[in-house]
Amino acid sequence: MSTAARISLDALPLVRELHVPVDYSGRLIAELVTRRLFCPETADGSGGCAVAAECFDDGRRWRVQLDGRHHWSDGRPVLARAVVAGTERSLASRSNGVSLFLATEAGAGAAVRAVREDVVEFRFRRPVGFAPALLSLPAFAPYATGIGADGAAVSAGDYAVGEWAADRVVLRRQDSATTGPDELRFLHVPTAAEAVARYAAGELEATSPTGFGVAQIDALAGHPDLVGKPIDIFGSLDLGRRAPGGWLASAALRRTVSGVLERAVLEKHTRGLVLPWRWPGPDALGAGAPEGQVRGADRDAARRAVSEPLDIAFADFDPNAEVVDAVADMLRRELGVEVRTTRLSFDEYVRASMRMDFCLLYSLTTPGYPHPAASLSDWRSSGRAASRLGLADPELDTRLDASEAAPDVASAPLWERVVDRWCELLPKIPLVRVQAWLLRGSGLRALEVTTSGLMRFPTAGVDVKENNGVR
Repeated sequence: MSTAARISLDALPLVRELHVPVDYSGRLIAELVTRRLFCPETADGSGGCAVAAECFDDGRRWRVQLDGRHHWSDGRPVLARAVVAGTERSLASRSNGVSLFLATEAGAGAAVRAVREDVVEFRFRRPVGFAPALLSLPAFAPYATGIGADGAAVSAGDYAVGEWAADRVVLRRQDSATTGPDELRFLHVPTAAEAVARYAAGELEATSPTGFGVAQIDALAGHPDLVGKPIDIFGSLDLGRRAPGGWLASAALRRTVSGVLERAVLEKHTRGLVLPWRWPGPDALGAGAPEGQVRGADRDAARRAVSEPLDIAFADFDPNAEVVDAVADMLRRELGVEVRTTRLSFDEYVRASMRMDFCLLYSLTTPGYPHPAASLSDWRSSGRAASRLGLADPELDTRLDASEAAPDVASAPLWERVVDRWCELLPKIPLVRVQAWLLRGSGLRALEVTTSGLMRFPTAGVDVKENNGVR
């Protein structure tokens, strides 16, 4: 019996390039259509097209063995040359996670090559101890051109694109995927209120995991189909070029500002759409006072550094306004300064963020893969984030060298040292972690939300073999 599921999206993908997706909706669909080398979201690591990885040259070179049992939707086997093609394509597009680590400088040799039909070798510009996590990015996934018998572009994932229109994207399950609906219809539903109404009317089987605001959570309290999960999307208060100079220059003043912002208030104000959170280190902003215990002298110093009214800008989607309103109220009350708020369209938000053209900005970030390097490595002197801010700190680079080279099992203390230095340098105050909420009908109880806030339909996957070496 054929099964289909209709799921809302508040926005369709900005581009149809799923190998290097640029927004949330694109990433959601890419996770279903591409087959990444590794899938760290699954408990046993299964679901990717690689089964083993081995490092050489102290982590500067890694060889990855493909499973060999995966096929494209047109029947061709997924071979090493498709992984090479995908990675080279991502390098050509300057995909950040790829270009930041792979060795592309003159004389370094090929950044990626096929050793055999089932073995791929990656060369990195420095030791990388966390390659399987890095290689879980869609940008490293196999890529092939061609059109299948049904007229759709070939896919190696559990689903292939069957239709892409202005108001919907339709995915059809491959024969190799043993579970999940036969068809997924992602429908453009621009507002959360409309998504809830259409779900109640039976027009949707599920809603997008990140679309609800406070009004929806209030209205759906106790609903049997409402499920939530903390995800790896994080909210911070960023200091831009127009921020108080003292706050920009002094980590001590930033610690004070952080200390007057009570994260539990933000959770309450958003009905649990955001959760209190700090960077995973010994203390997110150094040895500053705990929230609510800021010394009067420190509070006075932070206040004196403000010579003009503060403005907090934010992207105009839920629940950003509620978070920013609460932050503004706390700054007014605790520091006695004037604070305004400014709504930005998504395009305006992106431009302001790139140019640092703001006083304060409530920003949302998500790591591309589940490892500290995904958030922190781009801040080394050669990284794109550091270049945009004009940051070049040899001490941060040294700490990154040590932490990136270490295997995961031994790297936690080293990454804490990176976090400490990062917080000393960066004009950013971590605030909250996002909690995703969605409505999920009885026919989609197997639908899961991944740590990155995307959707996953469990499949039988591939048994992960013991890594006895890749030759």
